[in-house]
Amino acid sequence: MWPSFQGPTSTALNHHLLSSAVHEALRHVAPGKYPILVSTSPIVPGLFRDHIFRRKVYYCVDDFTHWHGINGPAMQRLEQETLHACDLMIATSTSILETRSPFASVSTLLTHGVDLAHFSSAKPDPASPLAVLPHPLVGMFGVFDQRVDGQALRAAALLSPQATFVVLGPIVDRDPGEFLAIPNLRFYGAVPYADLPGHVAHFDVCILPYVVDASTWNINPLKLKEYLATGKPVITSPLPEAVRLAAYLTLAASDAFPQAVAAALATLESGTKAYPDDARTRLDDFLQSESWEAKADRFLADVMDDL
Repeated sequence: MWPSFQGPTSTALNHHLLSSAVHEALRHVAPGKYPILVSTSPIVPGLFRDHIFRRKVYYCVDDFTHWHGINGPAMQRLEQETLHACDLMIATSTSILETRSPFASVSTLLTHGVDLAHFSSAKPDPASPLAVLPHPLVGMFGVFDQRVDGQALRAAALLSPQATFVVLGPIVDRDPGEFLAIPNLRFYGAVPYADLPGHVAHFDVCILPYVVDASTWNINPLKLKEYLATGKPVITSPLPEAVRLAAYLTLAASDAFPQAVAAALATLESGTKAYPDDARTRLDDFLQSESWEAKADRFLADVMDDL
């Protein structure tokens, strides 16, 4: 694809390139079939106008119009065209559903799921670099980019110097040097998904400090339910999708985040369970209903409805 979508010429060129590639692939893998189009990308409205597809589904997983480094107006124009042309828009957050559904003929909500077995039964990996760190461990995983509230993270680490703060994941468009002066904050880079639970099992508290602005308002962080599946206390910024899970975690705005972490650590030190037995049962029941298997069944039913 040509790396520009700002004008009609670039848009037309990209439609031609992508459409040709898709049609060629279909001739090989699905000759004579009447395929269904599912796209998580909003920059391909031309494909959504292609009559070769039996049904066209826009699976909207994020608000790309507010991503850092993205041409917002161009992205918004292309997404509007995609929404108008799709037969169904599936949104992963209530905010996305509310802002996009007026432009789509049919829309529905399908939040992200969780691989419960992967995260709930993991044992601490003795080979993990986290195994030798002093406890308590306060950890987060995922891409460390501009959406992470560095100020809240820094303040939390400084307020609780007895704890070790750990970040697992790639650093993107951030200067890790801004955190070098904090001795109990450590970055370990990305780890394979298969190995992630063995590292996370060393955590005592899971955190998700995100800035709350246009770039994060519509996201549904995958890691939230993965955090909950570990059974460890979870502290997160009050993103809309986190607020929906308020019964199972602690919400804390940026200025209150350090105190919320300190309170969770004090609770752990007192020996109090992260979740009382009845709360743990409710959480387990909730997570069972949020499995990727359940989400896949619902996704397929939505996509195939009336076909």
